[in-house]
Formats: sequence, C-alpha cells, structure tokens
Amino acid sequence: MEGTRADITRTMVDLATALKAAAADDRRKRGSSGEKKKPGGKVGLEPFNPIEQYEKEVADSWSMWLVILFGLGVSLIMRYVVMPMLDGEANVLWSLPLLLALTIPTLHKAILRKFADKYTFGNWFRAIFLYIFTWLAVTFIVVNPPLADLAPPEVGGKIFLVDSDDPNSLLTRDLTITLDENQSGTADSTVLVFSIRDNLDTDSVMLAITVSKNGQLITNRSLAGGIANFTSGWAELDGLDGNESRVAPHERDVPVVIPIGSLDSGAQQATWKVVVTMSQQGNPWHLEYVKTITITVVAA
Repeated sequence: MEGTRADITRTMVDLATALKAAAADDRRKRGSSGEKKKPGGKVGLEPFNPIEQYEKEVADSWSMWLVILFGLGVSLIMRYVVMPMLDGEANVLWSLPLLLALTIPTLHKAILRKFADKYTFGNWFRAIFLYIFTWLAVTFIVVNPPLADLAPPEVGGKIFLVDSDDPNSLLTRDLTITLDENQSGTADSTVLVFSIRDNLDTDSVMLAITVSKNGQLITNRSLAGGIANFTSGWAELDGLDGNESRVAPHERDVPVVIPIGSLDSGAQQATWKVVVTMSQQGNPWHLEYVKTITITVVAA
C-alpha cells in the first residue's frame, strides 16, 4: 500500500514540473526580459518612426516641385524654341516630351541625392504622371490664343452663288445652275458668297482665287491686302431672302464676295472649279487652308 502512495506522489510532482517547464519555455520565446512583443509584430507592421516619416514627406515635397518645374520647362522649350524651328506640326512635338519622362529617376538622383534612398518605384510612378499632366496643361495654355495661333482660317458657313444685279434670280446653295438660252453666257455679274472664320485675327487673312472651266484655267489671281477690300459688295446684296445667317452664322464670321464672271454651259454642261486659298501668318507657323468649290452649269 505504501508503494502505491509513493508512486502517486511522484506522478503529481512530475505534472507540476512539466507545467513549470512549459511556462518557462513560453517566457523564453517571448524574450529573456519577459517583455511582450511589439504591437503588429505578427502581421508584419513596422513601428512608426516620426523622424523617418518626416524625412519621407520632405523628400516627396522636393520631388513634387522638381517634377512640376521640369514639366513647365519642357513645355516652354517646346513652344518657344522647338516649334519656331519647324514648318508645321510634327511627331517630335509630343514624342520628345513623353520620352523625357524616362529621365525622371535619373533627374532625382542627380539633383536630390540627399533623398535618393527615400524614393521607391511608387515615387517614380507618381512623378511620371505628374510630369505628363503638367506638360499637357501648360502646353494647352501656350499653344492657344492669345499666346499662339495654330488653326488656319476656314469657310464659316454655307457657300452661295448670287447674281449681284438681281440676287433672287441666281441664288443657289447646291452650286448647280440651269440656264436657258436667254441666260446662257450673260451672267457676267455672278459672285461667290461665303464667310471666313478665324480664331484670332480674321482681317489678316489673305485670299488667292483660281477659276477653271472644264479643266482649263480661266482666272488666277491673289487678293492681297487682307479681306477688308472684299466685304464691300456684301452690303449691296439685299435679296438673299434671310440666307445671311447661313453665310455668316457666327458674329465674328466675315462675309466676302468674290467675282466669278460669266457662267455659261456651252453646248450641254460645264463644270467650273473655284479654288479658294486662305493663308495667314500664324504664331509660330504660316497657316494655309484650301477650299475647292465645284459649280455645275447645265443648259436648259
């Protein structure tokens, strides 16, 4: 009986020792000093370091201003240095600025060496997008009026053929005319009426007119001195039956009257072509717009 009690006592002592050993092992895993693990350690969170965070914010601020100034500089150089060297639009005007975006990491490392170790891939990604948006915004401002004029003049509204002696007798919008025997060859006062539209300075537009019949050149003349000399006939055309709004629908459209001369059909039919060339010294390029007007004259 005594042997049995001794065995029981030894068994109970062994269990207590095991519990103590387990507790000691748990304390050893948590640290020899008995301190608890730092918050967030199990999920991989870094402890907050205010000094390091402050330096990161300063580095990001310098990066932002560097990229904005870089985009501004590229826009101004492309507008006032590269564009005047060209004769017109070219792919280099957009391809070169986009390729320069690849130099942003190198630019940071060269100018902001102090913060080079603070920048990551996320910084380069944000910086490139900020550069592109800055370049686009500044470019939009400097290539539009009043700082630039890149859009050529154009025909503003409908094109009409009118007999200036009797506007209602020869008024057509589809530019197809049927002349009977009495009219054929007598319409010496035929004029072409349309309007010129420009986004900046309509008075500086120059006109060149070429008239041909069935492929044979009839008239080739340049109307120099701007369009001021070719608007006086507009006031005399009082019989357009309300079509003034179609010729010059906008307030700034300037109507012009171009003499064509005699329109005759010959034996059966004649095709007249009037080529109107509008030119203007834009900023920074010379601008040109060509409009071909086809007039068909049919004998009744």
